[in-house]
Amino acid sequence: MSKVLVVYGTKSGCTTGVAQRIGSTLAGSGATVDVVSADKAGDPSEYDAVVVGSGIRMGQWHEPVRSWVANHADSLKNRPTAFYLACLTLASEPEKVDEVRAYVDPVIEQTGVEPVALGTFSGWNEPKSFSFLERTILKAMKAPAGDFRDWAAIDAWTLDTARKLGVAA
Repeated sequence: MSKVLVVYGTKSGCTTGVAQRIGSTLAGSGATVDVVSADKAGDPSEYDAVVVGSGIRMGQWHEPVRSWVANHADSLKNRPTAFYLACLTLASEPEKVDEVRAYVDPVIEQTGVEPVALGTFSGWNEPKSFSFLERTILKAMKAPAGDFRDWAAIDAWTLDTARKLGVAA
């Protein structure tokens, strides 16, 4: 049985749900899974595979996730690692998937960690999860309100990625 670490970074909580869903789906494939926020995640060397994800703010991964990947790059290069991101842009502008996908490029360039898979998922705009300033910016941008996470797409990506990670049952 494979042991998988799912690390995530979030501010509003959206990516927590995505990470938990990925973890549940991987566990359903027969893996032992730990889902941990980047600010609490430790050394990934005891795991067979790693999945790392972040919500997107201002076109960037959250700092704790970027730092965690950078701090553990050597270990991540020695085991199958997948990346994913959750971004509200994809809810209203799905044609921008390539632009959103590029938000991970600085992490790859800085660390040299080449993911075996990269998932791009719609996020959410749940106003209660954002600060007043963030709500004001989202309103000015005419960002749609709601939860746009596509659980079926997340599950499908996770099952495909499980094979690439070598953890499928």
